[in-house]
Amino acid sequence: MTATTSQDLSHEFAERGWRTEIVTQPDGSIDYVQIPLTSEEFLHPQEGYHLPNSTFHDDAVSDAKDMLTRRYANDSSTGVFRDLIIQWGIPNLKNHCPDTFVAFGIQNKEQIRTEFVVSEERVRPSLIIEVVSPRYRQEDRQTKVKHYAEAGVQDYLIIDRRKQRQQVIEEVLGYRLVDGQYLPLTPDDEGRILFETVGLFIGLQNGRVVMEDAQTGEPLLNSLELEQRATQAEQRATQAEERAARLAELLQVQGIDPNQI
Repeated sequence: MTATTSQDLSHEFAERGWRTEIVTQPDGSIDYVQIPLTSEEFLHPQEGYHLPNSTFHDDAVSDAKDMLTRRYANDSSTGVFRDLIIQWGIPNLKNHCPDTFVAFGIQNKEQIRTEFVVSEERVRPSLIIEVVSPRYRQEDRQTKVKHYAEAGVQDYLIIDRRKQRQQVIEEVLGYRLVDGQYLPLTPDDEGRILFETVGLFIGLQNGRVVMEDAQTGEPLLNSLELEQRATQAEQRATQAEERAARLAELLQVQGIDPNQI
């Protein structure tokens, strides 16, 4: 029998997620034990559960949340939330905790929320985004399709990246609620999907989430891209100032006052 190492356990917890359970030992001492999540616990997590993650998952969710938050920064009635438990208030439908979701028509956008209670908010999410967790691919790509349709979520976006026969497959799947059931949305030639609820084409390019305004064609930028663009603009301005200063020196050498040109 092969011994289980701490590295194996860490990998298992990272892929499956975990919760902490308090165990009282026979001598009365207390241990805090990490328990891998079950499929049911992954689908309906509670406060304190640690959901599975990866660098791709974290970057994809962070970028989606970042770009959508900036898009609606000046809209006081639209909220963009990440890893927030939703209480649907629907019989036999348990809570979910989407990676990211957009809700229109909310009140008190800036208030601190530990849960999104639909009966109190009086609105439900219009767009939910899930980045597929490898251990729970069926749950993200199939089970949640049924659950979110039952919850009345207008659009559902699934972001998936996996290896298949040594090839990296990047995929976005989209669903639109029609008469209480989800119908798949067809990607365009670039593999992007139009989500009318937010007016965006959304896709994956080289492992990064991309979003483009459907009306203007303008890409949405994340914080890093905005910072890089600002830095480049600053560099161009500095270079232009340096060129102007050198030109002024050359003109002065020739006895020409640059201010008279």
